[in-house]
Amino acid sequence: MSRKGPSLKDLTQMINSVMGQPVLSEKKMERIMQGAKKAHDQGGMDAVLEYLMKVTQADVEFGELKKFANQIQKNPRKGLDILQGKKQPPRKK
Repeated sequence: MSRKGPSLKDLTQMINSVMGQPVLSEKKMERIMQGAKKAHDQGGMDAVLEYLMKVTQADVEFGELKKFANQIQKNPRKGLDILQGKKQPPRKK
């Protein structure tokens, strides 16, 4: 089975790089991904977004996060470019 996208290690490094400091370990990222999978299995993508908002304590409106997630779902490269610092995430005006 081949994987799509970055490995957990790469994703963890990208997030830490974007944040400018080590905020995640691979172990934490693995637990977050397992929790996200469980949330998805139980309630779909909305449950995943709610789980991630809770885990990260993100100060963001659910509707805005869902809109962003839909954009990334349509164009996964955009999400990877944001994580790699090639593009800026959209800002609420």
